[in-house]
Amino acid sequence: MSAAPSLTVVVPTRHEAENVARLVERLPESADRVIFVDDSDDDTPDSVGAIARSTTSRRIELIHRPPGERPGGLGGAVVRGFAAVERGWVCVIDGDLQHPPEVVHDLFDRALRGDVDLVVACRAGDEAWLAMSAIRRLLSALAGRAARLVFRQRLRTADPMSGFFLIRRERLELSRLKVDGFKVLLEILVTHPELKVVEVPYIFARRISGRSKGNTGEGLRYGRHLVGLAVRTRWRRK
Repeated sequence: MSAAPSLTVVVPTRHEAENVARLVERLPESADRVIFVDDSDDDTPDSVGAIARSTTSRRIELIHRPPGERPGGLGGAVVRGFAAVERGWVCVIDGDLQHPPEVVHDLFDRALRGDVDLVVACRAGDEAWLAMSAIRRLLSALAGRAARLVFRQRLRTADPMSGFFLIRRERLELSRLKVDGFKVLLEILVTHPELKVVEVPYIFARRISGRSKGNTGEGLRYGRHLVGLAVRTRWRRK
């Protein structure tokens, strides 16, 4: 008898000490392993450690990246989490609870129906827009338009900027990824055009605590990343 498909949740965190316990509590039982990849300078690692010691129903792991060892920002943290998983399904979710942890069940359920490699959680309705800060709304709109302009044929989803998705680990080649900043999904979509992609809509939640990491610096970083990704893609085609 074959083993049941495994589900690992990778959570990139930076100063999310108040959110990590609630996130773990709200995850579905099918998430048997949770990896926090932390770039914090506060007590977030201590909070994750406390959860790991008190939880027996699933594996809770911490990978803390100290200052000076955080290449790629949030995207680099996600790839570090991918590297710790050999097989099975991996879900990427933010630690700020704007991605409702309960939706992980919906993504995994869709994956288990078969014939798919990547399940994207697509922000639905006006709630997603209203839940963002003004600067984050502007950056998100500009980032989405730029990506569609440059990579129209490769995106295969209405929300390529989503930071909430589920992927079959065996289908992901980490050597293709050169992430820099927030937009890990865009990098995966463009560098892995062979993946079969489906979408699951969800309602983006308002932030409960902490501060948004989206700012003009991240916007400039995204612009550099987009140009570099376009150059790499064009070179690969030749």
